[in-house]
Amino acid sequence: MFWSIFFAIQTGLFAQQFSVEGVVSTSQGAPISEATVYVSQSIWAISDAEGVFELDNLETGEYQVVVSRVGYQPKELSLQIPLNNSTELQIILEEKVYDNNPVVVTANRTSKLLQDVSVPVSVVNQNEIEASGSLRLSDILDEQIGLNIVSDHGTGIQVQGFDPEYTLILIDNQPVIGRTAGTLDLTRLSVGNIEQIEIVKGPSSALWGSNALAGVINIITEKGSKPLTLDVNGRYGTHSTYDAGLNGTFKHDRLRGRFFGNYNGSNGYDLNAQTVAPTIPEYENITLSGGANYRINSNIDVGLSARYYSEDQFYNDEVSDGANTNPVIGEDFQSDLSITPEINLYFGNRFLLEANAFLSTFESTSESIFTESGDIYFSDSFSQTLNKYETKGSAFWNNEHSTIAGFGMNREDLTAEIYADVPGFNSYFAFGQHEWQASEELSLTGGFRFDAHIEYRSQLSPKFSALYKASELIQFRASFGGGFKAPDFRQLFLNFTNPIAGYSVYGTSTVVQGIDRLSEDGQIEELYFNPNEITDIRAEESFAFNAGFDLFVHDDLQINLNAFRNNINDLIETQRIALKTNGQSVFSYFNLNKVYTQGLETEFKYQPSQVEGLSLSLGYQFLDARRQITRTFDRVENGVVVTKSMKEFIPLYNRSKHTFNAKVYQYFDDLGLETGLRVMLRGKYWFFDFNDNGIDEESEYVLNDKNPFKNAIVNYSISKTFAERYKLQLGINNLFDFQDEIVLPSNPGRTFYTQININLF
Repeated sequence: MFWSIFFAIQTGLFAQQFSVEGVVSTSQGAPISEATVYVSQSIWAISDAEGVFELDNLETGEYQVVVSRVGYQPKELSLQIPLNNSTELQIILEEKVYDNNPVVVTANRTSKLLQDVSVPVSVVNQNEIEASGSLRLSDILDEQIGLNIVSDHGTGIQVQGFDPEYTLILIDNQPVIGRTAGTLDLTRLSVGNIEQIEIVKGPSSALWGSNALAGVINIITEKGSKPLTLDVNGRYGTHSTYDAGLNGTFKHDRLRGRFFGNYNGSNGYDLNAQTVAPTIPEYENITLSGGANYRINSNIDVGLSARYYSEDQFYNDEVSDGANTNPVIGEDFQSDLSITPEINLYFGNRFLLEANAFLSTFESTSESIFTESGDIYFSDSFSQTLNKYETKGSAFWNNEHSTIAGFGMNREDLTAEIYADVPGFNSYFAFGQHEWQASEELSLTGGFRFDAHIEYRSQLSPKFSALYKASELIQFRASFGGGFKAPDFRQLFLNFTNPIAGYSVYGTSTVVQGIDRLSEDGQIEELYFNPNEITDIRAEESFAFNAGFDLFVHDDLQINLNAFRNNINDLIETQRIALKTNGQSVFSYFNLNKVYTQGLETEFKYQPSQVEGLSLSLGYQFLDARRQITRTFDRVENGVVVTKSMKEFIPLYNRSKHTFNAKVYQYFDDLGLETGLRVMLRGKYWFFDFNDNGIDEESEYVLNDKNPFKNAIVNYSISKTFAERYKLQLGINNLFDFQDEIVLPSNPGRTFYTQININLF
């Protein structure tokens, strides 16, 4: 249906040149920025922060105008020039409801439909998070194909076979700090105020920097588009697990804001009755976050957001000196705080300048005290700060070309008892990206990021991707990217000796002084490396390829497939450099080996139109992840024994070749009922090389039961809505009670819970 608009501009009448001004808004009157008002390649405009646009150089005649904005239904209308009525053009766009094609920002740092993104991206929306009954980020990520939860200094995530330290975790495009041995504990992050989670797989350093070598997981929180929303919830479950939350948003005139609070805790649990210390100790934590944006005028928008998290853990344990066993009580505390001010400047309809600062700090303390004497047995503390400043510009040249470019700096500081004096880290970066819509079928994206750091050499990370929509039935994606991971604090500045076991670990900047001190004390039995010849380690680098397709069999069925290959050079590993007189070793860090991960991911999504409210998905990943080792052997050549070496690739630990998942959600509108069944199945994997021969033997594998479904984790939930604002949810996680303290200590076995949600406004 076409609308006829009669509008004449008196200025320029004699030259037969006209201009049209208008406003794009929602049906509630809220302005819509960045909407494209397209007439032709030479006549088009983009609405500003007030929704205002202007079309120039219109001659007498009739024009077809298309108005579009990501997240809204496009509108087409006809415009007749000249006309007698001179009222302002008002265009109302209706919000678009996305089932399988949401709007994402992480892949290209610009808003695009998921279907139009040329790199591998998956999205977990708010409906799935609520239906699953998930409390923490680790819960919901564990149910996504291609992601594996692992327990290593916290609950982390594997992406495309990479360890947790290679995946960057963001909240609203800003990093979360506070990693322990490279792992960011995902149980720190509540999902109560999340709008959606965007998962970008493969190197993303071209836009996001270090730690994005495996990919990026970006948590997008609710921002508020209604005058007022307010939700409260409470939950109680097995192991006295409790959770309470308050989430609200508001919007009034030019002011928009949000606030969120969460209180969570548990009595913990113990999977090994032979030990005094629990597998997961008793804990309680609190999360507070909020923010506001104010549009000063059509050209300026300012905002401020903040987040605070703290957690306490309590436990009982015992220590033995060989003759006596003494009980101890322990307490661990951690907290993080971040503040983000920002300003957005609109220069006309085609240029946007964004500037923000991210100011964050993380603290962690751990202390164990002898129960009887009150003396301190163990004490440790850790403090980290990260201040990031960034400026980004966006230019919408026309309907085919757009460019983003930015620059900034990071300042990072750390204080810890196990580290030597650590200087502040300063790093500087610049990035750019250009998108070209070459035709209706083909879009191309190219970009780069340059990082300069005071402690390691500069890094240039390229990115290129393409999307080809061959037909309404199928579209193809392909991407190439380079990524890097900078050496972390422990690899550069660690100065640690275990007081019980007696081994020592030094970073590359402390190893010379450490070895000299041990030698002076007579503690070195044998040196395997001259510490003066240990060079500074380099950043790890990766080059990756992803290629796949989306097949739209019909409106009900979609099939996605992605093949990937990641090549990692200069992998940083620990290596023994000396033997101490107590029989223990001294370790340091080297750029030793190469790693590759390759595989295939596929997902089937089925929403039968004949069965309202039913959604089904099946996912599978094949993964081949290997690291390079060097074997040495002796052989006789011309009567002389010669030592030879040979390089080969062996499997990485804790990587399953095969993983599956299945999800079935059913909503019964008439009854107000919603059910969710999720199944996760992980294949066997090499756990550890117990005899140190570099060969993965069957006895060293775990999850190798002949009946693989014995290891399946099955979660089920059912919820009922009353009076449109009360929702009661009952759930059972890990239905078949799979548990293993070694394989996955973060899994407590079968658990039950009940939860109530109340929508107050």
